[in-house]
Amino acid sequence: MNGDKWGFRNKLINILSNELNAPTVHVATSGGMDSSALVVAAMEIGVEPIVTSFTLDDRESSDFIAARKLAKYFDLKFVPVFVPTDAEFVVKSTLDNMARYKLRKKADIECLYPIIYMINYIEGLGATDLMMGHGADGHFCLSKKGMIHFRHSIESLQKYRQEHYTQGPLGQRKIYYKICKNFNIKYHDPYWNKIIYDTFFNSSWEELNKPKQKEPLRSAFPELDSLKVKNHTNLQLGDSGIAEIVGKSMQARFAPKSKSPISAYNAVVRRGLVETRI
Repeated sequence: MNGDKWGFRNKLINILSNELNAPTVHVATSGGMDSSALVVAAMEIGVEPIVTSFTLDDRESSDFIAARKLAKYFDLKFVPVFVPTDAEFVVKSTLDNMARYKLRKKADIECLYPIIYMINYIEGLGATDLMMGHGADGHFCLSKKGMIHFRHSIESLQKYRQEHYTQGPLGQRKIYYKICKNFNIKYHDPYWNKIIYDTFFNSSWEELNKPKQKEPLRSAFPELDSLKVKNHTNLQLGDSGIAEIVGKSMQARFAPKSKSPISAYNAVVRRGLVETRI
């Protein structure tokens, strides 16, 4: 592609060619650039991407709507996953997840509730492979911490990436692999590939995010332009309602007088309610 000075399109396609052996792959997508690029790349190597997206059962989030739009645009199968909001179900699932996968951090507990439900759901549909865009954000330094402290020079950006791919998100990555293994699904996360890490390692923040956020992906996949793919938003901070439904359900049950769901998460661990479930 003319604007793809990183050669990102060919690199991603080659990575997928080496990873994907099944005729189909569920692509968990929010309709953002990371997962949308994976959808196009899968099509290019002859693997049928099944666009899969979750939303709470009492609403349609903007992520869900964007994913459905992506599937319709490319005439692909769309699998909607409606995640229960029933408080009893949320509490039971959250306790089970905390026990089985040793979840303790607020972000992990809340974000993994819909993801584990989705993986369980597609396993029931006969899914064999799941691909996600997890890990992509680290290449572009879009977190609050990164934007404040690390975006201003290539050297500090390199330090940020080195920390990002050896610390926090790495733990979540291991959890994704464990979840998929439990459901007999092969998990793929191409943005963790060292080829991609090396591709962007010497680029400045401005090169990667100007004129638009995640510019290398946009220039590599211009067929996504007409979809006006949105910018990065954390799952907890968008309109998904995930953090709210999990947090409030757990708070109401285990720490009704607290101001934060963290008190509830800490309480169930302190009382031994997690350890006794598995």
